[in-house]
Amino acid sequence: RRSWDVFAHRGLDLAALSGLLRFALGVQRFEPAYGSEHHPMGMAPSGDGLDLLRAYVLIRGTDILEPGVYRYEAIAHELTLLTTTDPVRPLQQVYWQPEFAAAPVAIALTTQMDVAYERKPLRHYRTMHVDSGIAVQNVYLIATALGLACCAVSDFDDANLSQLLGVPESEIPTMLVPVGHPPE
Repeated sequence: RRSWDVFAHRGLDLAALSGLLRFALGVQRFEPAYGSEHHPMGMAPSGDGLDLLRAYVLIRGTDILEPGVYRYEAIAHELTLLTTTDPVRPLQQVYWQPEFAAAPVAIALTTQMDVAYERKPLRHYRTMHVDSGIAVQNVYLIATALGLACCAVSDFDDANLSQLLGVPESEIPTMLVPVGHPPE
């Protein structure tokens, strides 16, 4: 696998985006845990099996989906449209390297601090970041298997990204991953 900072000038098709989300960030199985018979266990393992991570998909445009900000619902394996705002200009303000905004898709990973801190505050401060790193590695592996290009980016404006995603204060962004096709 490798990191790409330049992407081909074409969008992702729905099958590629769906496969990437499903196999990198989707639900692997359900287990009895935390008072539920069907607690989701993600493709990216999480400390204590906590459901900390959230994934948002910022789409510049594809042949099938309109530009906007979507939340990935891992259990249902579907995207929920949050806003039809074209994310390119806002992403140029979010990334410290605005050229990443040229990727057709960006996956924003966030973590829910309230969920983590409810269990074991000091330990799960670390867990939140480790879980995000594991999820990013999954994105890299699946993107590579699908012939896609991506790059893990941690240089971004947290406040602007939180505002763009519309997340509450208890949910913080941990990574941005622009995704596209490798340049031809």
